Amino acid sequence: MRIQHNIMALNSHRQLGNNNSAVSKSLEKLSSGYRINRAGDDAAGLAISEKMRAQIKGLTAASDNSQDAISLVQTAEGGLQEVHSMLNRMQELATKSSNGTYTDDVDRKALQDEVSALKDEINRIADSTNFNGINLLDGSMGAGTAGKSQTIAGENAAGKLKDGTDFGFTLSAPEGYSVVLKSSNAAASASWSGNVLTITLDAQDTAVKTKQEDIDKLIAAAAKDVSAPADADKIKLTIDKDLEFDTNATGSVTLGTIVSEKAKQATAVSPDNKFTLTADKAGNVTNTLTVTAGANISATNTTGDLALTLDNTTAYTASEVNKLIKDVGGEMSVSFNGTLTGAELAAYTVGGMALAGGTGIAANGGLKLQIGDTNDAWNQLELSIDDMHVTSLGIGDIDISTRPGASAAISKIKDAINQVSTSRGKLGAIQNRLEHTINNLGVTTENITAAESRIRDVDMAKEMMEFTKNSVLMQSAQAMLAQANQQPQSILQLLQ
Repeated sequence: MRIQHNIMALNSHRQLGNNNSAVSKSLEKLSSGYRINRAGDDAAGLAISEKMRAQIKGLTAASDNSQDAISLVQTAEGGLQEVHSMLNRMQELATKSSNGTYTDDVDRKALQDEVSALKDEINRIADSTNFNGINLLDGSMGAGTAGKSQTIAGENAAGKLKDGTDFGFTLSAPEGYSVVLKSSNAAASASWSGNVLTITLDAQDTAVKTKQEDIDKLIAAAAKDVSAPADADKIKLTIDKDLEFDTNATGSVTLGTIVSEKAKQATAVSPDNKFTLTADKAGNVTNTLTVTAGANISATNTTGDLALTLDNTTAYTASEVNKLIKDVGGEMSVSFNGTLTGAELAAYTVGGMALAGGTGIAANGGLKLQIGDTNDAWNQLELSIDDMHVTSLGIGDIDISTRPGASAAISKIKDAINQVSTSRGKLGAIQNRLEHTINNLGVTTENITAAESRIRDVDMAKEMMEFTKNSVLMQSAQAMLAQANQQPQSILQLLQ
């Protein structure tokens, strides 16, 4: 028998420590409700569940985004509903005024007074309808009008970027404005000449970097100039990284003329529905499609006039044509089923084709909605709404104060009603889509939350069993430690 080391007491003490630690962990799980409170509880489970938690947060935010988008769409649709009502009233007035039983100086004048008031109210609704400060019906939400993004090549008249790479920019402004960017040894400045804003950057400064806020200040200062156009303060130039020009850069580069805020969408559908073309156009600009045997596929974009030339012996895909158009800064988009050959187009497009007027929500719109938990294209929804001012609706010049004018106004108002109907219909379709999106996001969130719960949450009944067992073992270890501590006293019997 040994007195220096009580092995039984050491063993009992170690077991007591283990049981005490197990009881502590059980209490922690029971009090927190989580099976995993630290990485040591389940390292792999923690990593998996944290990834699921991030996805759940993203899905929840996407659902909120979709709800907000529905509110935006409903706000726009509510404004269009009133526009519809006023157009219907104008149609009634124009039809009445077309009747020969009215006189011009009294009856038709009174009818025209009401039409003028209704047109003013339509314009007011177009200007004032907004959601969270975002104008919805004034044309700024139209396709291509929310800021057309382009990339300027590293080599250009103003020199190249210091690191030799491209830089991207986004422009947005009222109709007809353009921006010229210069680099010289003169002090940084900005000035207006008509509707052209010229920004001059000091070469020594740009050799280091010209920051976005510096350009913003120059634009703001130039807008205060008495010679600046009335809408100068609406010019926005956003660069995707700080500009770096070669120190010896001279000359200038025109960044681009802004697409009209009142740009109209043009649409053409082939007789056999094999393809569809859509394009933005300002005023009477004509977009043409030409098919020529042996031609090199090409696209040109001159002052908004977009021309596309295809070879009638070559097969094309929609993505190939769209890429070609985008490379020249065009807004036209092409879609069709399957692979389209130039020969199929040639039957009705040789010599060019003017696109007919169209309306409604266009592709590549002015607002991008995030309706999923990733940045993939299928989790983003592009939304645009056409300009709803009377000029864009084609009724800005109607005058029913004469019988011929009233008669001509009837068809124009009907076209405007159809245009608003198309926009409302497409807004309704988007709202229905968003409602399905919300339902899908809800189901996905629920199922992923259930999976995360199975990994992360504690089974209270099972853990209570563990706690009871470990609590009994801890008390038992305490009792055995007391017994082990009594054993050395038996040695005293041998020493008597």
